[in-house]
Amino acid sequence: MTDIKKDEFSFDKVDEDLKGFFYAPPGYTDHTFKSSSGVELGVRVWPAENVVQDPAPIVFWTHGGGFLGGHHFVPLPWLTPGFRKRGYHLVSHNYRLAPQAALDDQVADSIEAVEWCRKNLPSILGEGKVDVDRYVLVGESAGGTLVTLMGLHLTSPPPRVIVDVYGLVDISPFVNMPGRTPEPWKGEFTDEELERFINDRDLNNVLTDACCWNERELFSEEELRKRWAADIKYDKRFRLQAEAHQWRSVRALPGDIHKAFLHSERFPDKAELDKFITSIAPLRVLQEDKQRPYPPTAFLHGSADEPVPIQQSYDMAATLRERGVPIIERYEEGEPHVFDIKYTVK
Repeated sequence: MTDIKKDEFSFDKVDEDLKGFFYAPPGYTDHTFKSSSGVELGVRVWPAENVVQDPAPIVFWTHGGGFLGGHHFVPLPWLTPGFRKRGYHLVSHNYRLAPQAALDDQVADSIEAVEWCRKNLPSILGEGKVDVDRYVLVGESAGGTLVTLMGLHLTSPPPRVIVDVYGLVDISPFVNMPGRTPEPWKGEFTDEELERFINDRDLNNVLTDACCWNERELFSEEELRKRWAADIKYDKRFRLQAEAHQWRSVRALPGDIHKAFLHSERFPDKAELDKFITSIAPLRVLQEDKQRPYPPTAFLHGSADEPVPIQQSYDMAATLRERGVPIIERYEEGEPHVFDIKYTVK
């Protein structure tokens, strides 16, 4: 979560051949449920291909997007060849986005999505076709943060494996960075409009899916509808969410983090805030509670990742290794954030 230039990572830097994979794979069904917050959440389900054994296990994908952006419509391109074609049902879900929802709200939504699916997937996929007790959690970037936090709370039964793809597992270094004066923002919305937006807490204004980084700049509304297979509109509210995601990422200010997805104003003093920050940092939770069980975990990270330094994965892996949790580490030299979109099978 260090400084990022507005054009640092962009879908237009992806090879033209790979752009063809930013489409929702066919064969899905869409479902919604009303969460305990009263907000309707979405789930997209792809049945397993090449079923090895009935009932088949599930892989849940939790999307990234800096807690302010991202969507559940198009899974990471390697999830189909890596899991679905190997006999896993693939499920993606959304969650309430910041700034109306805080990070702990997003964890709660993600847990509810898993619980709803475990209850309802047998009727969706067919009785005897899905083993709701055998499931894997996969998340990238902010999604990696969410799945590693879910691993602390989903215990009956726990996930068989968590796959953390360059996720932030300790937010504390970034909320305590020294402040600075950012350059004036150049976009459709002014700094003042974006500042007001990240202080909005009205759930009536919340979105559960949004553009990730510069998708809105690259694709027309009609094109994005086709790619997502979703009914979206580039209205002012949608554009504001997309620009706030870029604006917060480029500025990388501690104050923006506090406002956008920590909602630090909820806490009466610094001690309570620090306690909350620890609770949403799985690395710190596990370091403080050495008896707490945790699922086997796989890590995928690039050594040149600036938004989420690879040390985050190193530290989490070391902590799990010390307590005897099985881990797999796959680190790629010189690769930046979001490098894994190259993993596809045509």
